[in-house]
Amino acid sequence: MGKSNGRQIEKFKQAVTSTVRALAGNAEIDVTFGPEANARPGESARLPLVSHDLPAGEVTLARGYGDAYALRKRFHNDVLHRRNAPTLPDARAIYDAMEEARVEAIGSTHMKGVAGNLDALTNKYYKDHSLTASSNLDDAALGDVMNLLVREKLTHQAPPEEAREAVNALRPLIEEKASQHLDQLMAAMEDQAAFARVSRQIISDLGLAENLNPDEEPEDSEQDEQEQQDQQQDQDEQDTEGEQSSDAAADMSDQGESPDESSSAEAGAELTPEQLEDLMNEAALEQMSEVPWSHMSNHPGQGPITSYKVYTTEYDEIIAAEELCDPDELIHLRKTLDQQLSHLQGMVTKLANRLQRMLMAQQMRSWDFDLEEGILDTARLTRVVTNPMHPLSFKMENETEFKDTVVTLLIDNSGSMRGRPITIAAMCADILARTLERCGVKVEILGFTTKAWKGGKSRTQWLEDNKPKNPGRLNDLRHIIYKTADAPWRRANTNLGLMLREGLLKENIDGESLLWAHNRLVGRPEERRILMVISDGAPVDDSTLSSNNANFLEDHLRAVIDWIEKKSTVELLAIGIGHDVTRYYQNAITIMDAEQLGGAITEQLADLFDDKPGRRKLH
Repeated sequence: MGKSNGRQIEKFKQAVTSTVRALAGNAEIDVTFGPEANARPGESARLPLVSHDLPAGEVTLARGYGDAYALRKRFHNDVLHRRNAPTLPDARAIYDAMEEARVEAIGSTHMKGVAGNLDALTNKYYKDHSLTASSNLDDAALGDVMNLLVREKLTHQAPPEEAREAVNALRPLIEEKASQHLDQLMAAMEDQAAFARVSRQIISDLGLAENLNPDEEPEDSEQDEQEQQDQQQDQDEQDTEGEQSSDAAADMSDQGESPDESSSAEAGAELTPEQLEDLMNEAALEQMSEVPWSHMSNHPGQGPITSYKVYTTEYDEIIAAEELCDPDELIHLRKTLDQQLSHLQGMVTKLANRLQRMLMAQQMRSWDFDLEEGILDTARLTRVVTNPMHPLSFKMENETEFKDTVVTLLIDNSGSMRGRPITIAAMCADILARTLERCGVKVEILGFTTKAWKGGKSRTQWLEDNKPKNPGRLNDLRHIIYKTADAPWRRANTNLGLMLREGLLKENIDGESLLWAHNRLVGRPEERRILMVISDGAPVDDSTLSSNNANFLEDHLRAVIDWIEKKSTVELLAIGIGHDVTRYYQNAITIMDAEQLGGAITEQLADLFDDKPGRRKLH
């Protein structure tokens, strides 16, 4: 095997390892590769070895094993599971299989890459383990059949072709006996305890555990209580560690491939180094924070628990700015932005210098002299020569109170920002990013809009599904990465011109976008994390609002803002362009034109970087 192949395999292993750790929320998970893979959580994740030529089929299976392990690690509480488990073997097999389907459905529902990987893993399993069709419950492999039926209920994925006959043979009998409780599985998917209760009811409906009271939960033993407390403590520690590693993991993660792409690759096809590199790069655009974990009660700490829902995430995208526009047009748009900035160049320079002086002052170090210990102060040695009885003088450097900081600028790219507002927003981003970078503060610039007016493909799917009531968010999100936090400004500054492109600005769904930016930010290693939203007001999406209550999007935005301001370590403020956004954000300012940028932003950043009590209460 050549050195090039060896490097590609190591790169692939590192990417999969980082993805497993980020998805599991535990930066300490040990991931190994060997001939006997195991997707069940243990002390370490053991994934299958991949051939040196990296066949696409083997790559997908390795990722599938990793995803299955990570999802179970994150969303499955083993103590709770054992406490509710029936004792009879057939009933226990069904109970275990349904829980496995639940955990994997959480990942499959919200991430296309995970769905494709797990689907490939399921197909491989049933190719190797054939099921015999039987219409008799006593003769069937009920665990496998129920796993696939529940998987279908939760993800709308049909059973693999190799197992379809066996599932369809029992489907009428199972649905006849347990249809009422099968329909309750979707609502309980995100709550393991509720899902366990429904599972027990289904088992009882099927007459497979006659002594099982589906509504009765066994009493906790003291040992179980202690185990659950210990497990929760471990999970809290893992979540904290996972936050610190998730952004780095997302940069290497290879979850960006859609199920269609995954399934279309022939099992024997090889990945070239260029294709593997593309997979690694795509991952940065499909961050772990794309997943709306905030709506899952089993995952604390990533957002508020609300009734907000999404009809489908299938058509959403996270995309780099340069992929939405060819290079020549992007350069032309950037020149247009520079022309808009030209008459403000003097103000921009003054602002940059003022901000830099202010921030550098926060970072300045000072010395204490005439101390009894520390570093010998050679400048005062003459005193010892002139007066030998004078004690030696020491000095010590004061530690700076300025924290390692990262700032995310989240810019509203909606149609209402068209014209002067979006130009001002782009100017804000340009000035802040350049200045903060000069002061050693990393800056990420993100934008949010939708892919289409009036709902796009999400609405089309809803119409084809006969328009179910209260569908939730009903448009295709487009989240744009203009500049990552680790990218130098000189490499990304051209991207801001994209905001001036005709046709880019459409609808705005602020709550989910705010969570996306927030969850990217909490994965950063910096001690202080600041999220600055540049917007012109309320969330608006005609398709969503016409099919739900009128306050659907606004209520979610308020819940997200309230959660970040009260519960999160991220510091949040907003700049309203031409509109007062203080009715949403506690810390907000309003500017009407670019000329106001200087005083307004300088004042707000001075308050923001001031460590004195009450600094979060901006004016």
